[in-house]
Amino acid sequence: MSCCGKTGYNANGDLKDWKVFRQKTLELALTKNDPDFTEYVGGVSDKAWAHILEENFFTPEKAMERLWGFYRTDILPYRHEEQ
Repeated sequence: MSCCGKTGYNANGDLKDWKVFRQKTLELALTKNDPDFTEYVGGVSDKAWAHILEENFFTPEKAMERLWGFYRTDILPYRHEEQ
């Protein structure tokens, strides 16, 4: 059960380990071909990854897409201001 209700996603095998879940999500992030996004995903704290897995809401694919959405709204619009 997650804060969002029953999801039906149950981590199996290695994905029960947040470190493996994180690695799979990072591998998926690489498919966006955006080094800054990969760095953004890599910057998510260990505690946050553990929490994501505890919520039992995300698959690595859903986690990557949610992070991609945050990145597009929270980082990309302000990228020019950092330069």
